[in-house]
Amino acid sequence: MRTTLTSLYTHYSARLAAAAAAELDAMGADPVSDADDVMQEVWLHAAQLLALPEPEHAWSVLVGLLDQALAALEETRHRELPYETGRPGVRWMPPAPMEPLPTPVDLEYTDTATAA
Repeated sequence: MRTTLTSLYTHYSARLAAAAAAELDAMGADPVSDADDVMQEVWLHAAQLLALPEPEHAWSVLVGLLDQALAALEETRHRELPYETGRPGVRWMPPAPMEPLPTPVDLEYTDTATAA
C-alpha cells in the first residue's frame, strides 16, 4: 500500500493534535491558540518530505516533526524584543505600489523604434 499525505492525515491528525496540545500545555503555552500554528507547521513539513514514511514508521516521523515545530515555537517565544517595538516583520506603512509592467505591444514598439 502506498502512503499518501491524505492517509497520514486521516490516521494521525487527531492523535498528533492531542500530543501537540499536551506538549504546549507542558511548555506553558496556550494549547488552544498555538496548537493550530504548530499543527500547520507539522503538516507543511510532512508535505515537503522527499518521501513519505511507511505506515510502521509514520508516527515516529510525525512526532519528530512535531518536536521540531515545538522547538521553533519555544525559540520564538523567548526571543527578546527591544522596548516599545513591534513584532519582527511588522510594517508601519503599506508597501509602495509596484510600477506597471510594459505590455508586449509596448515592447515590440520600442524594439522596432530602436532598430531603425
